[in-house]
Amino acid sequence: MTHESDETSPGHSRRALFQAGAIGGVAAVLAATVGSRPAEAAGAIEVDTSFPDFSVPPINGSDDSLVKIQKKGVLVVGTSNDWPYSFLDPKANNAWAGLDAEIITMAAKMLKIAKVDVQTVTFDGLVPGTLGGRFDMVGDSIHYTKARSKVVNFCFPTYYYAETMAVAKGNPLKLGKLTDLKGHKVGTLLGTNYAEWIQAIPGVEFQGYKDWQQMMPELAIGRLDAVLYDQPVVAAQMKDHPEWKVDMVAEYEPHDLKNPSAYSTYVFRPGDIQLVTGFSSAIAWMEYNGEMKKILSKWGLTGYNN
Repeated sequence: MTHESDETSPGHSRRALFQAGAIGGVAAVLAATVGSRPAEAAGAIEVDTSFPDFSVPPINGSDDSLVKIQKKGVLVVGTSNDWPYSFLDPKANNAWAGLDAEIITMAAKMLKIAKVDVQTVTFDGLVPGTLGGRFDMVGDSIHYTKARSKVVNFCFPTYYYAETMAVAKGNPLKLGKLTDLKGHKVGTLLGTNYAEWIQAIPGVEFQGYKDWQQMMPELAIGRLDAVLYDQPVVAAQMKDHPEWKVDMVAEYEPHDLKNPSAYSTYVFRPGDIQLVTGFSSAIAWMEYNGEMKKILSKWGLTGYNN
């Protein structure tokens, strides 16, 4: 979902990670934690050879962030407990689950990291927690913004998504674009850019929600004509509830078109080049060999999202 965007990069942020003054605070953490890090000799990276032809290019220099984690045997991941991306599943004894959880778990196996330790925090605490050393990485869906790029490092993009339009099965009202919503009752989450877009349409009947879980059921029973929201969330809900009889509008064209900045990714400390390179190599291998597509399909996404 695209909450209020960073001023430097409108429309490409799923959430407003940096609130007023937050960038300066994160930069201060970065200077204290990364700038004072002593130089150390890089070690030899190990990979799981059961993944055919998977390799990580050697990193010249002092960084050995991946090797340290391999030797420790634990990767500490921060998440905002965000379904369906990265969450602790109450139906499975709070086991870590979700789209990003499955991608990161496979990458950790490829990199011979024995265990993933998942820590939860509010979304705005993920980057400061990583820069401060509480987490090794942010294991939640995050998008590139200019503001974020000044203080963190992003790995290779994982999957694309933007907003989608959901309607009753068969799209009886023939809705295809935002301007078609005039005269119709449309719902989305309060505080998002989606809400701003809908309310800017003349003649639309806007319905705002504090809880996104209420929207699709209300569409299913006819209280809404359409819902505008995150495609992965809508797809996962539809997969879990086929009885709702709703569709995503195939011809709807999202605001954030398919390009690298609109892809989800993961965040690391700027100095942990070896760790970022290892994860980027694993993700690229997964995409090339079709493993990413398998994970996306499990969560109701398609090859378009790859």
